[in-house]
Amino acid sequence: MKNVLVAGGGLGGTIVANRIAQKLSNEIDKGEVNVTVLDKDDKHFYQPGFLLVSMGAMEPGETHVPERSVLDRHVKFLSGDKGTMTKIDAANHSISTADGASHHYDQLVLSTGSHLQFDEIPGFTEGADTFFNLEKARDMWKKVQSFTGGKIVVDTAMLPHKCPVAPLEVTLMLDDYFRKKGIREKVQIDYCYPVPGVFGIPNVNRMMTGIFAERGINIHSQFTLASVDAGARKITSKEGESLDYDMLVSVPPHKGAQVIGDSGLGDRRNWIPTDKFTLLVKGHDDIHAMGDTTDIAISKAGSTADYESYTVSHNVAADITGTDGKKTYPGTVFCFIATGMDQATYIKFDYSHPPVPPTPSQIYWWSKLAYNKLYWSIHARTMI
Repeated sequence: MKNVLVAGGGLGGTIVANRIAQKLSNEIDKGEVNVTVLDKDDKHFYQPGFLLVSMGAMEPGETHVPERSVLDRHVKFLSGDKGTMTKIDAANHSISTADGASHHYDQLVLSTGSHLQFDEIPGFTEGADTFFNLEKARDMWKKVQSFTGGKIVVDTAMLPHKCPVAPLEVTLMLDDYFRKKGIREKVQIDYCYPVPGVFGIPNVNRMMTGIFAERGINIHSQFTLASVDAGARKITSKEGESLDYDMLVSVPPHKGAQVIGDSGLGDRRNWIPTDKFTLLVKGHDDIHAMGDTTDIAISKAGSTADYESYTVSHNVAADITGTDGKKTYPGTVFCFIATGMDQATYIKFDYSHPPVPPTPSQIYWWSKLAYNKLYWSIHARTMI
């Protein structure tokens, strides 16, 4: 019996486990292979929906379903203590879980994601609103609705973070929301970013810098968040700049999963050194990493994990069955970018081809919303 373990559920882990199971369904039915997902949470969250919740464009209940409901029938699922990983022992090809069990693997896929570090910035928890988890997204929408004027600061505390375009999106959605409400002239919007410009990809930066200028959005970069003073409603950067705010919308610092650091597999922020083409963890021929988990200099976005899952599932199945013909990942990423409450653009690129975002339109906005709806019925189950 050969065992394939997928460490982590969610978008990346679910999709890759389903694709592996579909490729190995005959072997699984014969009792020759097991495919198991380990995850502490028994819910599957569609995290891109949290931004829409924070701006009233999606209901909170639309962002999650039971994990079991989107997993292929061939996939075994362990959650709670049974799925909470405490140690990855790469030398002995096993994972320990909180219930005291040890799970042997022949092939391991790490999709443990990125994790929010609210306490890393002094005052962040007390002073900042964010949409990077569901509870805080719900709270933020209440504050947006009651905001009648003043200064909103949108800040990105640190790079990298998941959903890299999200700070752009929330800034432009806030701008459009208050225009439609008829009080935009009473709202000052300031955008703070830790590297020069408003986004790290030149073509996207040029377009968005132009849109920000047209809409009267102030840019502060480089601005690396050092502290938040909730009482004084002030943020300070490592570069020495201070800004007052009435509402602070911030992207918190991110790190890789703690189990990655505890297992000695990651760098200082628990991102895993990964070959950007094979998606093998460097130094290991039986461990793949994907999605936010890796240290690859490519977007930590859901579409990244999706595209990577084609490569990983093919190669894991090939290793299990002993067949030839490995695939490589070309760096493909696709992201919609909301530019208001009813318009969007998108970027698609890979290692060799930079993105050229089209002019924002309502067509791309409705495409974004349609994808969100289709995710549960089609995409999460890897039927396309």
